[in-house]
Amino acid sequence: MEQDHPLSTIATNLFEFLDSEANHEDELEVQNLCEEQFTSEESRMPKNIEVQSKISMVEEFESRLAVGKILESPEAAYLLYCKYAHAKGFGVRKGDNCYFTCSSEIRAKDFECSCQGVKDEKRSSERIPIYQKPITRTKCKARLTIARERDGEWKIITQHFACSKSTLEAMYNAGIPIANAFSYMGKEAQGPQNLGFVRKDAYDHFNRIRRNTKVEDGDAFELLQYFINKLNTEYFFFWNVQLNDDNRIMNFFFRDYRCKVDYECFGDVVSVDTTYRTNKYNLICAPFVGIHHHKQNVMFGLAFMSDETESSFEWLFTTFLKSMYGKEPETVFTDQCQAMMNVVETVFPCAHHRLCQWHINQNAPSYFGSLNGDTRFKQLWHQCMTYCESEEEFESV
Repeated sequence: MEQDHPLSTIATNLFEFLDSEANHEDELEVQNLCEEQFTSEESRMPKNIEVQSKISMVEEFESRLAVGKILESPEAAYLLYCKYAHAKGFGVRKGDNCYFTCSSEIRAKDFECSCQGVKDEKRSSERIPIYQKPITRTKCKARLTIARERDGEWKIITQHFACSKSTLEAMYNAGIPIANAFSYMGKEAQGPQNLGFVRKDAYDHFNRIRRNTKVEDGDAFELLQYFINKLNTEYFFFWNVQLNDDNRIMNFFFRDYRCKVDYECFGDVVSVDTTYRTNKYNLICAPFVGIHHHKQNVMFGLAFMSDETESSFEWLFTTFLKSMYGKEPETVFTDQCQAMMNVVETVFPCAHHRLCQWHINQNAPSYFGSLNGDTRFKQLWHQCMTYCESEEEFESV
């Protein structure tokens, strides 16, 4: 039986190290939940009733503030919106007025969140403040607009309920996919058009969080100390880290002596997979993997990355090439990440770049449409992907 690769053991230890604090937090959460079991049912009843009452109140206000609802006056709309805002936890101020042409009579009126807009930086920089005031303008888009025709009834024409980023983040951290969280919030706001952001904005928000994820100083010190100790005990151990502008670790790579020996023998084909992430820092795990003469996987190195930008991949592939003393692979397999594909052509100009068949089979059905139910088409697809070794064979099928 083949023994576990030393680098696999190192990777396992690193995963346990990076996730240890997260697991400790989970244990504390479980402990707190267990303690709650000893709380009497009577003590929990008032709290549950209060929460359910608040939820019902918010739902009632949102139904009364739906687009098309008729209100008695701007004052009635303002009071109703203030009650809704109080239940949701934000303040309201009166916004702009729109008047009838050549008249001082109001045609439309806005009520908006007190955090709407941005701070006037030019005005605030004219003189040095005695003390630093907190920032209260955060571009919140929560608003209510009412309008009327001449001598007509006041009617709600637009509304945007306050949707906090923390709500989206809490749902994501609870294991709910971004797409499902966005759909749920759209239903709560009576339509995604009332959210103030589209699905792509939600994905971009989490991408920014991932890019700004930083390894804490204590963990970074332990990681570097681990690498130094390995280098002192293993002469051919190689490691490298990439720092950002704040001198914090963004990406790191390492390999041991056995990785180097395996690469010298079986490094003609290399696969780089960036599918998996760690729990604590959301780091991308990027192993360099090959196949030996017994058709079993061998590892050539391991990296953890904070993002999937071209600059990070350029650093990673250049570092890998340096660790192997400049020996390029003949073929490199990756997924369909465009940034990685661009860098492969630059760092490995002599290598043949190929896409991973597994990723193609995973992504292709989303483009098939009605053909997903065609059995004959699936058979031909499987034949093309599995048994065709040339372009001519593929075209003949």
